[in-house]
Amino acid sequence: MQDRNRPSTPRYLISPRYLAGPDPAAVTTADDVLLAAGWKATREPCHTDYRDPSGQRHARHLHSRAEHPGKPLMAWEFTASPCPAARVTWTAWFSHDTPPEITAASAAAFAAAVADDTPGPTPEDGPRYLLPPQSPHKATEALATAGWIRDIGRQDDSWYAPNEQAVVITATVPGTTGKAGANWLCAARRAADAMVLWVAVASPATPTHLMAALCRALTDPAPVPRHTLPDTEIGALTVAPCP
Repeated sequence: MQDRNRPSTPRYLISPRYLAGPDPAAVTTADDVLLAAGWKATREPCHTDYRDPSGQRHARHLHSRAEHPGKPLMAWEFTASPCPAARVTWTAWFSHDTPPEITAASAAAFAAAVADDTPGPTPEDGPRYLLPPQSPHKATEALATAGWIRDIGRQDDSWYAPNEQAVVITATVPGTTGKAGANWLCAARRAADAMVLWVAVASPATPTHLMAALCRALTDPAPVPRHTLPDTEIGALTVAPCP
């Protein structure tokens, strides 16, 4: 469950957002986005489940890192299927320390796709939230525009932020398996020792337009509000006081 006892005014504005870190008192969270879109939340001691009114789209928020000790724990999981009893078509995961603005942007894109009943280009495509993946370049346009550096591999393309502290990795062919057994991997690292700060992973069938929303969230230059400053070893940040 998200923290509802949020201080009224954050003290700092921080960029880039992929290094801003978590904030238990974040102004906007995936929880806020899903509830505002009409999803229903079922709160359990260790997690909260969210379902859209049809029951075909699902999100889960894991509250405690201690739930799976010794394993990389994902805080958010988003899944979609063509009908409530069907097998999951795609899944996207976000680790605990993912900046909440990035998770919220992905949740907003997912909820908007669910609400969009515009039919796909062909009847076989199904609804927008189940569109088959297209060329990864359609998603990474935001990275190229923001000056991220592309490293072309035989099976994977890697896009590095200008400060080389964030990366987006995707298979070169849509629907194939890349690093970490997934079509997409996004991560940020600490400057001092290259320790991974957070990671997001999406399965091969995740619609390209949802990954494009994630890339836009990563490259959004607008600073994000924080109540406390990240650790000094994170790297170079632009910090300004909140007006």
